[in-house]
Amino acid sequence: MPKKTLAKKANERVLVVPRSKIFAHGTWHGIRSESCAKYLKLILANHKFLPRGKVENDPSWQQIIPYLILEVGGKIFLMKRKGDHTESRLSSMYSIGVGGHINKRDIKGLGRLSSTAQVFVLAKREFEEEVDYKGAYQTKFLGLLNDDSNEVGMVHFGLIVHLSGGTKDAKVKDEHKSGEFVSFSDLAKYKSKMETWSRIVYDFLEKEKRSMAKKEETDKKPEVAGILPDWVIADYIQKGIIQISPLSKNWKSQIDQVSVDFHLGIHIKLFRAGAYRFIDTKRGLPEDAMEEVNLTEGDPFILEPGAFAITSTRETLKLPNNIVGRLEGKSSLARLGILVHSTAARFDPGWNGAPVLELGNLGPKPAILYSGMPICAFTFERLAAPVKMLYEGSRSDRYSGSKIAVASKIHRSFKRAGVAKRGRPRKS
Repeated sequence: MPKKTLAKKANERVLVVPRSKIFAHGTWHGIRSESCAKYLKLILANHKFLPRGKVENDPSWQQIIPYLILEVGGKIFLMKRKGDHTESRLSSMYSIGVGGHINKRDIKGLGRLSSTAQVFVLAKREFEEEVDYKGAYQTKFLGLLNDDSNEVGMVHFGLIVHLSGGTKDAKVKDEHKSGEFVSFSDLAKYKSKMETWSRIVYDFLEKEKRSMAKKEETDKKPEVAGILPDWVIADYIQKGIIQISPLSKNWKSQIDQVSVDFHLGIHIKLFRAGAYRFIDTKRGLPEDAMEEVNLTEGDPFILEPGAFAITSTRETLKLPNNIVGRLEGKSSLARLGILVHSTAARFDPGWNGAPVLELGNLGPKPAILYSGMPICAFTFERLAAPVKMLYEGSRSDRYSGSKIAVASKIHRSFKRAGVAKRGRPRKS
């Protein structure tokens, strides 16, 4: 290298901090990601600008070096130093970071920024001096680096910044002769030829990636086939896979081991006593065969012995294409002779609407029910594979989308099956 260039480098005044200040409470090796704010404030409060030639081989001073790693889509920008690098101890070695000294002009106008923000500004300036990069990037402060294992490390102190870029349009400048993006797994074969700081940063990133992968594996909830347990029900409701509306504020407390409570709605249909001698399943239910009782939240409703009513739950339910819902009665009500469903307990994948209850009183006494009370519970079963035909819009769909109880449409089954109407039934 020309003598003029060497002289210029030696006279360059660079930011340094007394080693005794940085390591007043003991030295450490590697990257420290905790207590960073304390160290950054210490550096800003105790720095000086001294000639580089004076401190280059004096370990009593720490030259502060922003050191930046560029990553795009999981690939790291790997560079190789020139053979005639100004720091001969780094020549021809590989690097995954770019770094440089801080001069007075670099910190001009930074006084009002926080210590971390100042690091990002310094890092940005250094990066743009070393690498021609066309894309935008986000910065993340990884920590502080100290390496006392060699002469270079003894006189330098690193501020490690990770850049997450959006494009691989990057070219090296003066201090390197080549640069390319390499997948993290392929970096291992270059590690033995990397400069020491790059090896330290590589080990730190590898450990961080392993930790993240382990956490993701731990956090990953297994896919459950069969009846869903409580934690899966809560997870599926939270994510909207199973849609229940409205959800009360304490809805999670209404989940038991394998079920979630649903509540009695406010619209009830009762069969009119003595209105018809029989119901013809081919002709369907006459419009005036049932009377409607409309309640408000919390109102009582008396279900007489032998009476039958249909109603809906307060909640509507929407199921995906791989989950079956099953309506289960409450044991405490069953012990009073109250049934909440007869046979329609299964809700097929794709169901969308308010589940209908078929209320009956088999007990000897009238029973008072209240709108809004827990009336039934739903269990859910995840199929081994999704169905091809959703309930909504299928040939068996007669009630989807309804928000209140709809009277029986059994006569449609005869029409779809092509069964001809016949004469009136004989008396028994």
